[in-house]
Amino acid sequence: MNFSDLFLTMAQTSEIKQASLFPFPFGLHLIFCIISLIFFVFRFVKEKSLYQLIMAIAIPFSLIIWLSDSKTLFYMVGIVEAVLLAVAFITSIVFRKKDPVVAAVSGDAEEVPEENTPEEEE
Repeated sequence: MNFSDLFLTMAQTSEIKQASLFPFPFGLHLIFCIISLIFFVFRFVKEKSLYQLIMAIAIPFSLIIWLSDSKTLFYMVGIVEAVLLAVAFITSIVFRKKDPVVAAVSGDAEEVPEENTPEEEE
C-alpha cells in the first residue's frame, strides 16, 4: 500500500454507511457520552487523576463522527481517539498513586518520624 496518497484516497471515498458505523443510534450514543462525561468528571474531582480528565474528553469526542459521512473525518477521529486512549493508559500507569503498605514494604516510602515514647524522653 502506498501511504503517500493515503489522504487523497480517503478523500475520494467520501461516503460511509452509518448502519455499520455503530451498533446503536445517535440518541443512545449521546446518552452514553453524557453518562461517561459525568462519571469521569466526578471521578477526576474526587481523585485528581489525569487519565480521568483525558477520558472525560475522549469519549464525548467520538460524537464528532455523526457530523459528516466523510471517511477522512471517520479516520481522523479514530486516530485522535486512539491517541487519547493511549495517553490515558500511559498516564494512569505513570501517575499511579502508591499504596502506603506496598510502598513501605518495597522501601519506597518516605521516612515517617516515629512518635516519641515516654521512655525516650527521659
